Amino acid sequence: MADIQDVLNQYIDRARLLLTEGKIKDAYTLCMKVVETDPTHSGALELRKTIEDSIQNYNLHTIDEKLELLKPLWEKGEYDKLIKELTELYRYAPHYEKLEEALAQAQAMYRNIYNTQSETKVTGYQESLEQLFQQKKYKELIEMTQKNARQASQDPTVRDLHAKYRKKIISSKLAEKKSLFESEKYEEIVNYLYQLQDIDRNSEELAQLLRTYRERLLSSQIDDKREFILRASENAKNLYQLGKFEKAMVVAEEILHIDPKSGFAKNIWRSAKSKFETAIQDETEDQISSNFTTFTEEVKATPQNFIKL
Repeated sequence: MADIQDVLNQYIDRARLLLTEGKIKDAYTLCMKVVETDPTHSGALELRKTIEDSIQNYNLHTIDEKLELLKPLWEKGEYDKLIKELTELYRYAPHYEKLEEALAQAQAMYRNIYNTQSETKVTGYQESLEQLFQQKKYKELIEMTQKNARQASQDPTVRDLHAKYRKKIISSKLAEKKSLFESEKYEEIVNYLYQLQDIDRNSEELAQLLRTYRERLLSSQIDDKREFILRASENAKNLYQLGKFEKAMVVAEEILHIDPKSGFAKNIWRSAKSKFETAIQDETEDQISSNFTTFTEEVKATPQNFIKL
């Protein structure tokens, strides 16, 4: 019966023959079987290194040829395609300095172009917003910002731009009603400020004005408590029915400020609070769901002119 070492040596001789015939993968597979059986087999270890060095040199040579073929993409500035091609090559020589430098350069050039294009788009977008503002087409302007809300959530520049124009619209509309704010028509003023909050509910300017004019409204109506409570109750009811629960809560609080025992105000405040919290939760969940995207892609094809062990 043949000795195990004799059998292993025969495998190595066979692997060397396969290598001379150009059957590198077959030679490597046979060589690795010997190594698995005898990890200290000098012939197998030497042959494995020879094959691995040969494959590495072959792959590097192939990569150099591929890099030459990619020159037209450099000349055309098609850096997105370059990155894709270079990334594929990187799988076969992840520490090849020449390839790493080419990939880093392509990525840098692509970022520069992307940033330049983004700046150009933002500049054009701002010009469109400014044109609508100058023409006092506030509704169209707001609609445009709403259509680009997703971009604003991802780009701070666009987000700041939207905030800027919302503030400009509010300032313009306040200026248009200068005579109203100089009058004592506090209820009309408060209602108008509520309308403006639809433009930007986070506006601190509007919040401050509402606090001021609600106080004036309460002061002006304090002598007619019953009349105010009736009107405020109707207002709270309407706001609640319109789904404006936060505003309904504010009005209910105003009623309770005058009449802390008002059962109507207490009930509508509790109901509006429950509805408002539910709406906020639903809105948050919808926003998370719409912004949540996943994308996975695996490149399975192996180029024929590469050897992957």
